[in-house]
Parts: sequence; structure tokens; C-alpha cells
Amino acid sequence: MKNNLPGLLLGSLLLLLSTLIWGQENNASRTDAADFDFGVAELETNYAGFPSKVTEANRKTYEALKARCRKEVTEGRKPWEALGELYAWFDDFHLRVGRFATPYMQRELPSYETMEDYDPLPTYCKVTDRTFLIRFPSCDGEYPTPEWVNESIDAYRASGCENLIIDIRGNGGGMDGIFRPYTTLLYDHESRLDGAKIRNTPAHIAWIDKIEVDWIQQLKEEMEKSEDEFVLMTPRWIEISYDSISPLPRRAALIIDATVASAAEQMVLTLRACSSRTTVYGRDNTMGCLDYSNCRTVNLPQSGITLSVPMTRTCRLPDRGIDQTGIAPDVRIPLPLPNELTGNVDEWTQWVAADLEK
Repeated sequence: MKNNLPGLLLGSLLLLLSTLIWGQENNASRTDAADFDFGVAELETNYAGFPSKVTEANRKTYEALKARCRKEVTEGRKPWEALGELYAWFDDFHLRVGRFATPYMQRELPSYETMEDYDPLPTYCKVTDRTFLIRFPSCDGEYPTPEWVNESIDAYRASGCENLIIDIRGNGGGMDGIFRPYTTLLYDHESRLDGAKIRNTPAHIAWIDKIEVDWIQQLKEEMEKSEDEFVLMTPRWIEISYDSISPLPRRAALIIDATVASAAEQMVLTLRACSSRTTVYGRDNTMGCLDYSNCRTVNLPQSGITLSVPMTRTCRLPDRGIDQTGIAPDVRIPLPLPNELTGNVDEWTQWVAADLEK
């Protein structure tokens, strides 16, 4: 009689191994689904665009996409990739799952990869004896810093130039406050801007509770007392009014491109509102990433990948949003892309200077 013990042992080991592997895969599936469900809850509960973007007309489409993405996660798809596809359905560049939503975005932005070097750097210098350049490629406050902004204005005033170009190509946004000195310099008439509303959720209340600023704490109290889904974060209209008007520059230009987004787009809207001497130049519209903003970041509980969820929506909506189109320039620059955009005085800057000096 043959001894079948080795075969039995091998069969038992294989069964145990398959059980362990199945258990690990099953646990991984549950973990991945937990990340996906967390991201969906953030989207539906806290995203400021969700109540208006998911309508009676498209809800079935959204629900079907959500169900498909979740099913794919249980079958092995990475949850952050599935969430990226789901978030991209909202066509909002502020709404992000790391960088995983980008490949699924509905809009294709113009590319500047054909340029030999596209790396706009903070720069200020004379273009001609009559026109001065300030290149301001970020509103994040790290570089250029607020001190640099003031230095650039001092350098302009010392230059004696009658015209000013502020080049914000490459400026993907950051903080509105950093460009305020440029607003003060170019301001020439009173105006007003649309305010914003914040989606009133416990997560947003907890987020702003950490900000020790009086008006933010007052906002938190208003949110806690209100049963409304949205609460005004600012006044409905934000007034722009200064005590004096700078005599120079005589004429000013703002150069934009398709990478200009968020706070940089707010800079364009602000200067358009209060500076009749400022003309916006560019080839392409801005990105269109401003209607829903003031993002709260939170990490997926298992993978740790960061979600970016806009808390607020502008009072421009529903009739005057910019996200679908971006902001168009006043003057289209009739030139090909420059070969290089770094800290140099490129072909576009020279063309705009000549136009200002006509």
C-alpha cells in the first residue's frame, strides 16, 4: 500500500496557502473599497459643486459611473484611479485625487511642451525705456514672496517707465492677498466683485475652526447656527475702493496663458473690475478653475493619497461662471509660442510692449 502522506500534506498546504491568499485578496478588496467609499462620501457630502452639478437630468449617469467604478475596485482596480475617474466627471480642476483625475478630465488644455524651455521665473526689468516688466508666476507666497511683490513695484516706480507689463503666464494660483499690491498700483475706479458661499458641513466647520482669525470664527458660528446648505462666506458683493490713484503706469498689460488658474484668475477678474488702464493679452483663455475653490485637503484612510475638495462656490453662479470657458484675453497675441519663457524678455513681452507704446 502506497504511503500518500506527502500528497496529503502537499494538498493541505496548497489549500491553506490558497485560503491565506484568498483572505489577503479579500481583505485588500475591502480595504480598497473603504478608500473608494471614503472618497465618494467626501465628494457627495462636502464638495461645493455637488448639489448643483448632479441634477435630475444627469443623476442616473453619475450613479451608474459611481457603481461601475466601485465594482472595478472590488475586482482589483486601484481605488484612487477609480476615484480619479469619478471626480473628473465633475470637470473641476480644483477637485482632485492626487494627480489621478487629470487623465480623465473632459477638457484638454493647450500644451506648451513644444517650447524649448517653459519655466516662468519671477523677474522684473526694463523692456524698453518706456515699458517695465514684472513676471509674477505664482500666488503661493513662497516665491515670489510678498516682500518680492513690493520690491518689484518699488523697482518699477524707480524705473521711470510710463507703462507696465505684469506677466502671469504659468501662475496656477495660491492666495488672493499676495497680488493685492498690484491691484492698489493699477486701481483707477471703484468697483465690486462677487462674493462666495461655503457649503455648510461638519467637516468644513471642523476645518475652519482651526483658523484663529476673528472673521473665520464668526463664520464658523454662523454655520453652526444655520440650517442652510450654503452660507455666505463673504459679503455678497466685495467692494474695491482705495483712497488714491497712482498716476503711473499710464497704460498696463496683463499677459495670460492656459495655465493661469485659481487665484491668478481672480487677479485677472479683479484688475478688469477696477483698472480701466489695464488690458489683458494672451493667445489662449485661462484654465477655468475658480468657480469652486477654497479647497480642503484630506487623505484617503488606507492609501494616504490626498483629496482636494473645494468648500466654496462663487456668487457668480449660475449665470456668470468661468470654469467652462476660462477667461478670454482682451487682445489675442498674433504670434507663435516663444522659444523660451524663463526669466527672459521673450517675443510676446516685446510685442505687448510695442502695442502699449503705440
